Amino acid sequence: MVAVVAAAWAQKPDKKTAKLEKQLVGTFVEVPAGHYTIRNSNGDTTKVTIAGFRMLETEVTNASYNLFLEDLKAQGRTADYEKAKIDTARAILVTHYSTHPAFPPLPPYPVTCISHEGAMLFCRWLTEKMGDDEWKYTLPTEMQWKHAAHGGLIYNTYPIGGPYLTNGNGEPLYNFLRVGEESITMQDGKYVVVINYDPFHYIDNLPDPAKSHRPNNYGLYNMSGNVAEMVYERGIAYGGSYLDTGYDIRIDSEKPYDAPSPLIGFRVIAVKKN
Repeated sequence: MVAVVAAAWAQKPDKKTAKLEKQLVGTFVEVPAGHYTIRNSNGDTTKVTIAGFRMLETEVTNASYNLFLEDLKAQGRTADYEKAKIDTARAILVTHYSTHPAFPPLPPYPVTCISHEGAMLFCRWLTEKMGDDEWKYTLPTEMQWKHAAHGGLIYNTYPIGGPYLTNGNGEPLYNFLRVGEESITMQDGKYVVVINYDPFHYIDNLPDPAKSHRPNNYGLYNMSGNVAEMVYERGIAYGGSYLDTGYDIRIDSEKPYDAPSPLIGFRVIAVKKN
């Protein structure tokens, strides 16, 4: 059984569109068409064809998101601003992460502590600002996100390292929480990892710049680790964060949420308008 998702192959934008995109949010890369297999609870599978699209090479940054918020205020869109504003009260590690001069300028850091509604408003704002009849900007669906994260290597556990979290020198390939023996304990006859999310204990665990570590084969940075990423479907993010262990930054790792979180951000895709 084959279901078709989206409509057309992605095409490269003209130079004017690419230049304006870069000014507002960053550089987009091509994600070619492909297939994704869904297995239901009965074990039946559905092969889904995913049309090509373009995806922002990094997570959306504080700088881009604050530009969006300032523009909402300038337009007098108070209601939208209230829905989209950054919930700084939830920034458990760095109180002024979204505005502190150590973070927003260069290099850009990923925005966090925003709602799903805020991310969707950003996408609509970007579509409006581009003023382009050809492209629409939105959050990727779960399947689009996973397809992009795999980078054409459908059996990879992680975007660039196959089943590995470190390179040959033992250096981490992603920004995630490395834990030691002190975090492993025995519960009900099994070894489990117990993490104490005391911000003072893990003060060195913070998001890295949005464009850091190695990109996957499609040129996408930090699809695992750094900050988990929202998708079009509300209430779930993928890829894990800087405060998740290696197991929980797998491409298929799900992070549920019901409120803005310092562990969750987003990136956008560009699809052809019908």
